[in-house]
Amino acid sequence: MADMEEMIKEEISRINGLKERVVFKDVVERLFLSLYETNQEMYRELESRIMDDLVFDLNRYQITIGILEREYLDPSHHLLSPIREADMAVPAYDILEIRQQLGEEGRSLVRTYFMEYDYLGIQKFLDKERIGGRIYTDEGDYPAEFAVGKNEAYLREISRLYEVFVSNGVPWQTVNAPYLYKFVDVYLVKLPEEITPAQKILKMEPDLEEFAQWAHDDYIPIWNIRKLTMDSVGFPVPCEDHKSYEHTISIREYGNEHVYLIDDTAHIYSIRQRENRLLIMGEEAEAHKWHVYMIRNGSNRRFDRFTYPLMTNQRKDEFLERFSKRQGRRVRTGAELARLIQGYGMEEYVAYEGYEILDRASDTETSETYSMNGFILDEIREGEFEKRLVLLFRKKSALTFLLRDIMSFLVSEVQLMYGEYMCEGKLI
Repeated sequence: MADMEEMIKEEISRINGLKERVVFKDVVERLFLSLYETNQEMYRELESRIMDDLVFDLNRYQITIGILEREYLDPSHHLLSPIREADMAVPAYDILEIRQQLGEEGRSLVRTYFMEYDYLGIQKFLDKERIGGRIYTDEGDYPAEFAVGKNEAYLREISRLYEVFVSNGVPWQTVNAPYLYKFVDVYLVKLPEEITPAQKILKMEPDLEEFAQWAHDDYIPIWNIRKLTMDSVGFPVPCEDHKSYEHTISIREYGNEHVYLIDDTAHIYSIRQRENRLLIMGEEAEAHKWHVYMIRNGSNRRFDRFTYPLMTNQRKDEFLERFSKRQGRRVRTGAELARLIQGYGMEEYVAYEGYEILDRASDTETSETYSMNGFILDEIREGEFEKRLVLLFRKKSALTFLLRDIMSFLVSEVQLMYGEYMCEGKLI
């Protein structure tokens, strides 16, 4: 705009006649500049629409993951809720129920611990398999044997979320969930014979040995998803193909700033969000209840406090990012690979330093990272990888227990791009 004004001033200065100069200036101000400003505004609106239409706004589907002490969790929080509602209940021990579980499954879940420990250290703890401990009752305490295992309950929730994304036609983006891979389950494998149903178990204390200082049993994983059961509004409307029906769900109560995905996707063709409504087209001819995943968008309030930082898979919103996804371009150059990794804003934890292409690892080598998309089955890819793409990172944060897990998130995203390599991460 400033350049245009300078050009007009220059043209005016070239007009010798005063009357002609006044007329020219008046015409330009009333017509030309107004038209120019209108065109500029239309151009900005067009640019905005192009940005919106280039690709799914994946940041609207961003998943935020964190952990919080049970006593500080607010069930009415505007953004975050427990991944599993069952975590809100205080664990209780029933001797008859424990005996039944031991008879049917050979073990009974005692406690789930969050390990504030590095990924490689947690693997050493899991390798123990069996540990000792004691059971305390109202009539005395007894030695007991416990088993250690990786917690799978929270990972199954992520796997189910992936199925919902795919069924709703939303591109999957790896969930940045480092905390979920730090939960371990401890099981009772044998109940002492001295304990009878008449007794009351007060507590069970597994002996975690040297790992006890890193173990917390009062942390609950949270995310920005709320599961809802919602009714159709009115009757389904027949579509023009005489096969499909359109159902309407009102989201006015919850807000249209959030994203809604339908869990019931059998025989559903499309799901659209229009202002305060969800429009679902499918073969279902009867109105019924729908299971809905509400992905909540918003920011934390100033008085929200978290012991550990929230993690998100949000990417920097840039034109090149959207354009490359629209074109389906694959990441092929070192610069593009760096842009992909740095686009998640994890530099405050680990800084990307480059990559190496190496031969297949030997059986004795231990990877520093793992896949966060292990539930995705690729039937086309061959079972063996001839080469490894090793991403190199440098430590940036004092939260050392999280670094290899954050690396695993970034490596998992790269793995989706480079199916011909086994992708790994390494701290240097």
